[in-house]
Amino acid sequence: MTPEGITGAILAGGESRRMGGNKPFVIYKGKPLIQWVYDAMVPVCDEILVIANSGDYSFLNARVIMDNFPGAGPAAGIEAALAAASHSLVLTSSCDTPNLSPDFYRYLIKNHRDLDVSIAGLEEYEEPLIGLYHTRIHKIYLESLRSGNNRPREIISQLRRQVIRVYPGDSLYRTDLFLNLNSPQDLLAT
Repeated sequence: MTPEGITGAILAGGESRRMGGNKPFVIYKGKPLIQWVYDAMVPVCDEILVIANSGDYSFLNARVIMDNFPGAGPAAGIEAALAAASHSLVLTSSCDTPNLSPDFYRYLIKNHRDLDVSIAGLEEYEEPLIGLYHTRIHKIYLESLRSGNNRPREIISQLRRQVIRVYPGDSLYRTDLFLNLNSPQDLLAT
């Protein structure tokens, strides 16, 4: 944790069309998908937000925040997290990435510099939904969404940013680090 503290934000507001049910509550290896992300964030965050428009998250010690732009995708979740965070740094992750660990989040935090955003990368792949966002960029997200731009990659392209990558040979490396479970077939394949 940093001296100023970190807000963790779990993006759980998606429509889960491909999953066929409310994705955060789908059981994966014995517990709900969102529980995996929550458990990894708790040791490194001073508060946890769940960004969701429906569902009962009372089993988590987290504040539930609704999107300000329902239907606008993950960018709306990031905007809502930036608006509601108690701390200036917001650690984000989608609710369907169960292979992230507290050590991985610590790695992101340790390597974050005074930039607007640091997103995670696995080799050459970049994952803009997993990263550290500074609340000073809230206005940029808000204006982008108001103008109809709901693409996180496009929004962060205008910010001071970096990609914090993990490569083969790094202790945190695993090919399925950013495993993203979107459908029943994805669950069966694991």
